[in-house]
Amino acid sequence: MYIYADVLFIINIMMNSMILMLTAWTVGATYKVWRILLAAAVGGCYVLIGMMPNMEFCHTAIAKLVISWLLIYIAFGYTSKRRSFLLLASFYVVSFILGGSIVGWVYFWQVNHYSHTLVRILTTLSWENVLWGSCLGSILIVTIIRRMLSSTTRQQSLYRVKIEYNGQVAELTAMLDTGNSLYTTVGHKPVVLVSQYIIESILSEDVVTFLRENVPEMWLVNLSQCADEKWLSRTQIIPYHGIGSRSMLLAFRADALLVSLSGTAEIRIQNVVIGIYSGGLSEDGTYAGLLHPQIINELYKKEGASICA
Repeated sequence: MYIYADVLFIINIMMNSMILMLTAWTVGATYKVWRILLAAAVGGCYVLIGMMPNMEFCHTAIAKLVISWLLIYIAFGYTSKRRSFLLLASFYVVSFILGGSIVGWVYFWQVNHYSHTLVRILTTLSWENVLWGSCLGSILIVTIIRRMLSSTTRQQSLYRVKIEYNGQVAELTAMLDTGNSLYTTVGHKPVVLVSQYIIESILSEDVVTFLRENVPEMWLVNLSQCADEKWLSRTQIIPYHGIGSRSMLLAFRADALLVSLSGTAEIRIQNVVIGIYSGGLSEDGTYAGLLHPQIINELYKKEGASICA
């Protein structure tokens, strides 16, 4: 039997690309086509190397695990261990389901020696392999399904947002945080929490320099050192309660907040207070802001519906 390397390579690129794109879809991950194709090509090269003489190590479990991690890294990059594990688990689930579907399709339609070969393979499986394979498959499927349900719920709580200040506009994805209870001390206005790196794009150089040269814990203490008088006149101190502690949050009043609701145009809210958060709000970078439920309620009331209690 002859195996054509070019045909095998192309088929592997196609199958690997399909598996990687399905992997991205199951966990809601974004991707770039060129990275998917590059990872698929690396997977194809791995298969060709494994076909060469004295390359038995390519067929070991460790080698397969390493190449799987490599494909995930090339296709999606690295942001956190948790996200990488979910992508890897999804990769295996998709691969197993796709492989099982192909075997089932062949077994269902073929009545020649292919079916008999499959029967011989299946009947020679040990109970240990069946047991461990079933346990692994069950764990992976439950993990991915829970992730998909969580991702679907979260996607329904994400909004495209624009923040206007001093003639500049910052665009971001913000999540509705029903646990957000931040209000200003004066006027009891709801506060939107946004990551520092997003806010810096609309602030003056003086403010950005101040935020970067001072650790977040010293922002309020050294606030008078900021040279931007206009921004200082808009700053507010927001009290908030952490787990077993109380603290203060630096915030400022933006010119406007524009929120895109599904099926409607952008709705503009004037004089919204923006709290500056020094860290990342999302592990995987899905969102960079937390919307106050009162703001979303008011927006939907304008549309004739309220979604938050």
